[in-house]
Amino acid sequence: MKRHNLVGFIKGMLFMQLFLVVLFAGVTYDFNLSRLPEPDLTAWLLPLSRLQLDEAEAARLMAWSNSSLAASAPIEGSWLNYWSRRVPEDMMAGNLRVLASRGATPDPVRENQGAEPSEPSAIPVPVDSSEKYAEVLKNHTVVFYCTHSAETYIPDSGQARVDGSRGLVNGVAQALAEKLEEKGAETEYIDTMHDCPDYNQSYARSRQTVKEVVESHNDLLALFDIHRDSIPGQKAGDTIIINGRPCARILIILGSDERKPHPHWRENQAFAEKLSAAGEEMYPGLLKGTKVKAGTYNQEFFPQALLLEFGSDQNSFAEAQYAAELFAEVLARVLGEEEE
Repeated sequence: MKRHNLVGFIKGMLFMQLFLVVLFAGVTYDFNLSRLPEPDLTAWLLPLSRLQLDEAEAARLMAWSNSSLAASAPIEGSWLNYWSRRVPEDMMAGNLRVLASRGATPDPVRENQGAEPSEPSAIPVPVDSSEKYAEVLKNHTVVFYCTHSAETYIPDSGQARVDGSRGLVNGVAQALAEKLEEKGAETEYIDTMHDCPDYNQSYARSRQTVKEVVESHNDLLALFDIHRDSIPGQKAGDTIIINGRPCARILIILGSDERKPHPHWRENQAFAEKLSAAGEEMYPGLLKGTKVKAGTYNQEFFPQALLLEFGSDQNSFAEAQYAAELFAEVLARVLGEEEE
């Protein structure tokens, strides 16, 4: 009995080897039709013809062989169902996939699946269209000043404020004025130190400046109080990469009539919304939006007066300057469209 089982096992293994050889030869010949000569299967199969296998014996040996390879006992009917149905179906599906792939171009999306994500591309700088507004803006004035003149940037100054001196926020206001003037507008930067000698009287002192500007400029188009933010506990400045360069983000502060009359706050709000919309279209993420507060921030004296915060004390001066350069383009567009 044991000898009979051994002989049967050997026959089964031989039959399996034969099957694999035939299958491999057929697949190889199909894939390399243009390179391989037609195989002479007669010479390969002739020695195997001496095995005296009838149809029933071959089926039984195939079942034993499959069971041995699977390390499990044969289940009646399962192997027959697999070889009579599943194998032809799988082979047909495989051949169809091979045929379908011949001559096809690779799908870049699928080929990159599982790959490491690439670095996000920088936001491209749009084409500067502000030149067309130069003629419109040249007879109008935009004024910039700093209520908190001592505000500065820690990475450059080593501290958040340089009391009694002009901090780097003044350089941002000046850069903004210069860049906007290049777009055609008349600009003025007022370098009065409003927070010296008493920081608590900063807005009272800048209020006098605002009144004088409004009274002395018949061509006044907009008025901006330039600051930088300061967030307790923040250890790094909020930046965005634009055209490959880190840029501070800008927050618009809008006063309201919550505490006292403010006849222009709705007009100022509409102006802020125009700036936010244009900024998001030209440089997505540059402007953080508009924050409405209860104070008036001296905006009650003019319908297009806003407070702008260029980054925080944790940003660098270079990041804030770059934000001013880009915002000048946004401002030229919005003011130019209003005056067309």
